[in-house]
Amino acid sequence: MGGVPPLIRPIRKLLIANRGEIALRIMRTARSLGIATVAVSPDADERSPHVGAADESARIDSYLNAEAIVAAARRAGADAVHPGYGFLAESADFAAACGEAGLVFVGPTPDVISLLARKTSARAIANQAGVPVVPMGSQLPMLIKAAAGGGGRGMRIVRRVEDVDSAMDSARGEAERAFGDGTLLMERYIEGARHVEVQIFGDHYGDVIHLFERDCSVQRRHQKIIEESPSPAVTADLRARMCDAAVTLGKAMGYTNAGTVEFLLAPSGEFYFIEVNTRIQVEHPVTEMITGLDLIRLQIEVAEGRALNLAGVEQRGHAIEARLYAEQPENGFLPSTGTVHVWEPGACARIDSGIARGTEVTRLYDPLLAKFVAWAEDRDTAIRKLTYALRSTAVGGVETNRDFLIQVLEHEDFREGRAHTSWSLDYARDGSRDEMLADAAADYIVRERHTSLPGVPAYWRNNPARDPVVKLEIAGTVHECRADATQNCSVWAMGGAYYVHSTAGAATVRVVPRFPEAAPSSKHETANSPMPGQVLRILVEQGQPVKPGDALVVLEAMKMEQTIRAKIGGRVAAILVKQGQVVAPGQMLVEIDSRENADD
Repeated sequence: MGGVPPLIRPIRKLLIANRGEIALRIMRTARSLGIATVAVSPDADERSPHVGAADESARIDSYLNAEAIVAAARRAGADAVHPGYGFLAESADFAAACGEAGLVFVGPTPDVISLLARKTSARAIANQAGVPVVPMGSQLPMLIKAAAGGGGRGMRIVRRVEDVDSAMDSARGEAERAFGDGTLLMERYIEGARHVEVQIFGDHYGDVIHLFERDCSVQRRHQKIIEESPSPAVTADLRARMCDAAVTLGKAMGYTNAGTVEFLLAPSGEFYFIEVNTRIQVEHPVTEMITGLDLIRLQIEVAEGRALNLAGVEQRGHAIEARLYAEQPENGFLPSTGTVHVWEPGACARIDSGIARGTEVTRLYDPLLAKFVAWAEDRDTAIRKLTYALRSTAVGGVETNRDFLIQVLEHEDFREGRAHTSWSLDYARDGSRDEMLADAAADYIVRERHTSLPGVPAYWRNNPARDPVVKLEIAGTVHECRADATQNCSVWAMGGAYYVHSTAGAATVRVVPRFPEAAPSSKHETANSPMPGQVLRILVEQGQPVKPGDALVVLEAMKMEQTIRAKIGGRVAAILVKQGQVVAPGQMLVEIDSRENADD
């Protein structure tokens, strides 16, 4: 399947068919090799940092328009296209279109991508190669997942018979939107399993190697957020068997370029093949840190037709990565949008980011902002360095999972290596920390106001009350502050809000009006959109009775579905949106009449 070995074909100009941190990451390596780069972007993304970082750029209508990207590469005189990950990275049609246009595709061959894009054919190849696969079947608990694509989309865990139909409908719809294919698989769900993957590389001369494993067990919504190598659960013997299985699979299909063979590791020590990702992974820096290799460079060199010639690569020390997302952990990890007003990356780690001050984070793309990767001789030190890097990072303007990541890294289960794919952290905001951050913001606000009255003491008031009280809101909670902060904090003013950062925590703080408008008395309640998104499904009809917790509307934003539920009982008085409509944060979706005789 790998084809005839090509002649050495040096790449001189590379178009990067992606955006954000991976586009910038590819550009860094290309620049070090003397390769010119071409960025692409739609109009809405023209100010993204990757556009300004490239040697030249081309306008396209969508990152998913393969024809437009190939045309842009030809106009720019590019020799090759690197797809990064996501978007078109695992599209056999796109890889083939590049080849037909005379462009080198930096990735596997189209036939291999096509075989592995569907989990059914990938399972068959693994079976033939003697690699164990997860048993299929409808016994509970079971895992429903999309037969095409990955990234946690189109995946649902089902534990009750009555939930099967709704889970399948939801998974199928998500898979159709993400991959254009709603075909589903049903597998046995393995409780307490770890997600362990093996990085492989193949060249055009039949050589396939592994670059050890990565443990990606800490996830939310079936998407990885923390990855590390070596895995704290993998022994030397188990590592050898898993890596040998991955290489066997790669050789069975004539694999070329970078790929990741993913396994589930059961508590019993048995491991099962899941899938092969035919691209560079988000977490590839972990492997780079423990091997000292540049995986993007290896990708380019293999695409040029060069042999791997890698012998004696060792797994050195410990590396761990955390993904910083624009999302709200305390609100079900809903995506967060807005403008990045503050971006001051911390110390002590490698940081691959795709943002800068002024970057707009929209609902159109994945909410990944940056990746933090720390390396040390041992795991405990690597965790400590990564935690410090996160604590010392300030990012304001969008809500992030920074504090959630810190809580995970400091949790005893994680530190003891006990985290698995169904392990979850009950995240809760620290009330005393928020009070401290609110005090710091109050101190800043009082002093800021004082600058307009020079010569007047900062806390002077023309009434008998000595100490000024400032009411500030953090994540829906109001704090009464007297501007007596004791913690060292940095504060940035962001329009009508303030971003407060310290090594103890961070928060966006808003001033509560001294004379807020009184809320009108009403028996009506509205379900509002918590985020910008698109209405996928409306699950109720006007006049329908509902009770608290009933599903009303399903929204999609940043590749994620969110079900909006009723907070009160009553009848649906009005449906205020239509299917397919794009909605803004706070926009009213459904109105519920809570009166006992709401139909009168």
